[in-house]
Amino acid sequence: MFAEKYKSVIDEYENFWERKNKKRCILNLSHYVAGTNYYRAPESLEEKWLDTDYIYTAYKHNLNTTGYLAEGIPMIFTNYGPGCLAACIGGDYELAPNTVWFDRKQFIEDFENPPAIEFDEQSDMWKNILRFENKMMSDTDIHFSLPDLGGIIDIVASLRNTEPLLYDLYDYPDEVKAFSKRVTEIWLEVFNSQIELIRKTGQPFNSWMNIPSKKPWYPLQADFAYMISPAQFEKFVLPDLVTQVEHMPRSIYHLDGVGQIAHVDMLLDIPGLSGIQWTPGSGNYPLWDERWFPLYKKIQDKNKNLVLLGGISERDLDKAEAMLKTLDPTGLYISVYCSNGERAQEMLEKVTR
Repeated sequence: MFAEKYKSVIDEYENFWERKNKKRCILNLSHYVAGTNYYRAPESLEEKWLDTDYIYTAYKHNLNTTGYLAEGIPMIFTNYGPGCLAACIGGDYELAPNTVWFDRKQFIEDFENPPAIEFDEQSDMWKNILRFENKMMSDTDIHFSLPDLGGIIDIVASLRNTEPLLYDLYDYPDEVKAFSKRVTEIWLEVFNSQIELIRKTGQPFNSWMNIPSKKPWYPLQADFAYMISPAQFEKFVLPDLVTQVEHMPRSIYHLDGVGQIAHVDMLLDIPGLSGIQWTPGSGNYPLWDERWFPLYKKIQDKNKNLVLLGGISERDLDKAEAMLKTLDPTGLYISVYCSNGERAQEMLEKVTR
């Protein structure tokens, strides 16, 4: 059932990546199907995050409560928390109702003598991920994403903790850079192995952003960069980010929060970076607010793709329509979820006007 949906839209997504969608934006549009019920809630945090059979069954059931219009597609996110690589190179993890934390145990006590790190294939976290991926590979009807490995400096922050790492940028800059470089090397090795795993399935490559691609890609990020200056970003984040971009055919940077806008010019100057995904952050103006239009224009003027995930509800359809009139549809991706098929159809009509 789902396999046919993928085949019907994959060329449109390729047009997005190649910046050939000229008539309208790519719209990942979905809605709740009336009369259906979501799968039962998990009985424990362990069941929610670690029980492969429960996760798979719940995902499959809930996908059938959802209808898809335009380029809307189902996808199962291999979700073991943001930055899960930290728990595979010496760090630990703690399950929570809405996320998995990787910074509750300080692995790096100081940067005077930082620990050596290697990828641990026998770590509990990696075993969890592979167990789930093996389960997904047995189902040819549904696509699954790569796990959220995390941003390089964010992984370092998880292993060291954020506040001391901010001081380390001043006290041990060379040591932080060297450690980040080693994390990057491991990150790329793991990324390569995951790409080969997906390649064996014959499905497109995907991530938590749910933007399928025939070529390998990944969402890159550095949430830690919200708290540092452009000069520090250039010194501690940009080199590893460029290394990642140069390693893959396509990539999108997850720009999370107003504190990261200061780094946009450097990001847009990375030649191989495909695009920017903007998240205003909690407590800020929504995606459709005109305050962000200059940012959108700057991104599009640099011929970078613009990704706007969520943040647009069915209550905002008129405002979203006004926003779309100001934006170039070329390389523009928007995802919207509606409470019913009628509202979803209304959104589709607004986009196609």
